[in-house]
Amino acid sequence: MYSVVLTCHSWARWAALLLGACATVNAFRVRGDAALPPRGKRWDSLFMLAVDLQALFGFLLYFGLSPFTRDAMSHAVVAMRDPRLRFFLFTHVAAMMIAMAAVRVGRVLATSDRSAVVRGTGRYVCFGIALLVMMAGVPWPGLTYGRPLFRW
Repeated sequence: MYSVVLTCHSWARWAALLLGACATVNAFRVRGDAALPPRGKRWDSLFMLAVDLQALFGFLLYFGLSPFTRDAMSHAVVAMRDPRLRFFLFTHVAAMMIAMAAVRVGRVLATSDRSAVVRGTGRYVCFGIALLVMMAGVPWPGLTYGRPLFRW
């Protein structure tokens, strides 16, 4: 079960990053169109869905399936000294929670009754922040805590 969820989590990362880029570009493209109702909310919804699915897999790993985090949680003081353990136990989770919150705020701004300029600017700023934080929180290969780009 662990390897299946880990593989799904790894592959869903690409969907979340791709949809995040699409939603950010779309929000930037339609940010100041005050004459029209908000467009491109489908990208927002797909981005939020991808992030939620990614978070579900991540929480399953973090709180139950991963022997890596289970051991790290039982020895949190030791985990703080090891950059790999610290990344997965704290940094990765904090970055993704911040990204999730930014996506939610951007989605609320997309559906709010504020002016189109505020709605559009808020969307692309929030989605841009989420995308940057997600990219910073990914364990890219070559880093101390790096993981493979694609799991099989």
